[in-house]
Amino acid sequence: MKAILTISVIIFMTVILYFRFGWFKFFYHDVMAWHVPIEKQGFNGCSFTSTCKYCGKEIMQDSQGNWF
Repeated sequence: MKAILTISVIIFMTVILYFRFGWFKFFYHDVMAWHVPIEKQGFNGCSFTSTCKYCGKEIMQDSQGNWF
């Protein structure tokens, strides 16, 4: 019973940290270099292009839908 309570508290705190402080944004954007595009997107004849919402870097979308 204590294990379930502990896991529940950890999950709850993780969700709070994600929404309140953006800790997952740091991990996914800064560490793993996954970018989030702005709404305005372009097409250069081969790939979709955009600008990252967080860092302003020019990014492209690969064939699996990931932005890099």
